Amino acid sequence: MSKMFFKAVFIVLFGIAIQFLFKTLLMMDINKRVYNHRPGECRIVEGPKQGSEDFEVIEDKKIAFISSGVVYLPKSPSDVTWKGEIYLYDLTKRTYKAELIPVLNLENPEEFYPHGLSHWRMKDGTIRLFVVVHSKTFQHSVVVLDYDEKKKQLNHVKTIKDEKFVRPNDIIATGENSFLVSNDGGTQTELGNMLELISGIYKGGVVYFDGKVSHDVIENETANGISLSRNAKTLFVSHINRETIGIYAWDQKLVSVRKISEVETLTGCDNFFIDPENQMWTGCHPVTKDVVAHFGNRSDPTLYGPSQVLRITFSKDFQKAEMVEILADDGRLVSASTIAFPFENGKKILIGTVGRNPLHCDVNVPLNLY
Repeated sequence: MSKMFFKAVFIVLFGIAIQFLFKTLLMMDINKRVYNHRPGECRIVEGPKQGSEDFEVIEDKKIAFISSGVVYLPKSPSDVTWKGEIYLYDLTKRTYKAELIPVLNLENPEEFYPHGLSHWRMKDGTIRLFVVVHSKTFQHSVVVLDYDEKKKQLNHVKTIKDEKFVRPNDIIATGENSFLVSNDGGTQTELGNMLELISGIYKGGVVYFDGKVSHDVIENETANGISLSRNAKTLFVSHINRETIGIYAWDQKLVSVRKISEVETLTGCDNFFIDPENQMWTGCHPVTKDVVAHFGNRSDPTLYGPSQVLRITFSKDFQKAEMVEILADDGRLVSASTIAFPFENGKKILIGTVGRNPLHCDVNVPLNLY
C-alpha cells in the first residue's frame, strides 16, 4: 500500500514538474523567432544612448519627451554607471537628434533614473510632467516636473513616495496632482522576480494617487504599461507576463475599475500610445529570453532583444482586436522595443527601446488592409 502511495505521489509531482518546465519554456518564448521588416526608411535617433523606455507626446506642440537610463532590478548600485536623463524630440524636424533637457532643483539628482512618463496641462498652459523614478539602490518615487518652454528646462515641483509604489513602471496623469501608476511586480531582486514570473503569483497591480492618499485599484497582478482611452473611461493594462492586454472600465470619481475583457497578443507588449482614433500603438518583446539577456547586460553590444511594433484596433465592446504588425526586427537595428507612436498623419513613427537609442521610421506601406 505504501509503495503504491509513494508511486502515485511521485507521478503527480513529476507531472507538476513537467508542466512547470513546459510553462516556463513557453513564457520565455523559446519557440519563437522574428522575421525582419520595416515600414520604410528607418534611422537611429542620436542622444538617448542609454535607452528610450517611454515617450510622452505633446501633440499640439509637436514634441515628445523621452526617458533614458532606466534602472531595473540592479544587482548592485555600483553596476549603475550611467546617468538618468530626459530628452526632447522635435517631431517637425528631420535632424534625427534628441535634445537633452536639464532637470533642475531635484532633491537628489544622482539618484534620478526615469522610467514611465505622463503629463497634465495646467490651467495656465504649463506642461506638468509626471515621472516614475528609480534610484541606484532601486528605491522608487514619482517626481513631478514643470516644463519651462522658453528656457527648455524642467523644474522640480515635488517628489512623491508611497508604500504602495512597490515596483512602479508606468504612469498616467489624471489631474494636476493625481495619477494612476502601475506596479509590474512586488519583489526587488532578479531572483525574486523570476520566482514571481514562474510561479504566477504576482504582487503588482495598479494604484491611484488622488493627490493625498493612494488607493489599490487592481491587485495581485502584473501591470506593465498602462494607458487611458481618449475619453478617460477605459483603462488598458499590459499583463506582459501573460502576453495579454487587460481592458477595464475606469471611474475616477468612484476610484473603481471593472474588468471588461483580456485580449491575447502572443507577444509581450510594453507601453501604449492611444491615437486620436483610439487605436493603440505599442512596442513589444516577441522573444522574452533574448530581452532578459539584453536587459541583464545592456552595455554588451552583442546582446540585443527582438522588437515588434503593433497597431491594435479594438472592437466597440473590446472583446476582439485587429492587430497590424508595423515593424519587426531581430534586435540589430532596434533592440527591445517598448513604445511607438505615429505622427505627421501616420506617415512616420518613433519607436522607443529599453536600453538603446530610439528609432525614427517613415511609413510607406498601407496599414488599413480592409
